[in-house]
Amino acid sequence: MATIIALIGLLFVFAVLGIKVITEHEQGLVTRFGAHYAVLGPGLHMTVPIVDRVRSIDLRDVAVTKRIDPGETGRIRIGNEDWDARSDDPGRITTGTPIRITAVEGQVMVVTAG
Repeated sequence: MATIIALIGLLFVFAVLGIKVITEHEQGLVTRFGAHYAVLGPGLHMTVPIVDRVRSIDLRDVAVTKRIDPGETGRIRIGNEDWDARSDDPGRITTGTPIRITAVEGQVMVVTAG
């Protein structure tokens, strides 16, 4: 009986550790075993504890540092990090354009205006 209660308690702790909240002005980048796995939008999300790492990105702190033409790679700055970014938006993304991350392909973020 004690073993069952301990197992239920362990499962409960495991489930609670997997809950991630992304606020409305953020997106979450999920890495699984160190490789980019998914992009999370605002809301409540379940992840796999120990395996997944979620990095919250405040979209108010994202700056376009090099113009991004459709289908070409430009540069964006997230906090203190520079990233290559490719646009899947039909229009040009320039400095000051609010952006939204739609995917991560290797070390390149796929972004769209928004």
